Amino acid sequence: MNFDQLKEQWNKEDSNIHIPDTIEQLKESKHPIEKIQKNMKKEFPAQVLAIILIGFFPLQLKFPASQYLIYYISYTMMVVISSYYLYGFYKFYRQTELYTGNTKNSLWKIFHELRLNMERYQSFGFLLLPHFLLTFGLVIYNSLEEKGETLSELTNARQYSLILLVLLGTLFVVVSIILWTKYMYGRQAKQLENILNEIED
Repeated sequence: MNFDQLKEQWNKEDSNIHIPDTIEQLKESKHPIEKIQKNMKKEFPAQVLAIILIGFFPLQLKFPASQYLIYYISYTMMVVISSYYLYGFYKFYRQTELYTGNTKNSLWKIFHELRLNMERYQSFGFLLLPHFLLTFGLVIYNSLEEKGETLSELTNARQYSLILLVLLGTLFVVVSIILWTKYMYGRQAKQLENILNEIED
């Protein structure tokens, strides 16, 4: 007796029991994985280009030469962190290319790797915040210096406004990173989860 006959007999005995066509459901998962690959192909070169362009900020923002050392120490740390992340990003992309969609275990592995990479993606964004805060601080410092002012000469109201601006800016960046991650990969993660839940049932 083959699988189809067994399934038909089982369904006759109890109409409430449903045996999923697992191979078909696994093949459906190829579609969200292809979308993940497409998004990653777009993002990888964009991220590399962004990191390179950030290296030219001191010239674009006209920092004095005395601040180059401060900026580029922070930039070097950012490049090291980015290299680690981008290597993980590339490794995950290679895993999705090897996925064949013929076993439930390989689908579970891709799903868990995707969730892990989404967390890593967010952490990567959060780790870049100190560099951008340093850049923002240098911009503020230089603009005050051009006016012949110092941070200590700012009124309490302006100091509080500056602190509030930094807090709101940081919050905005954190929320943006979370929403961007969900926009780029959240839908596909949910589709994979739904397929896996259907197979479990």
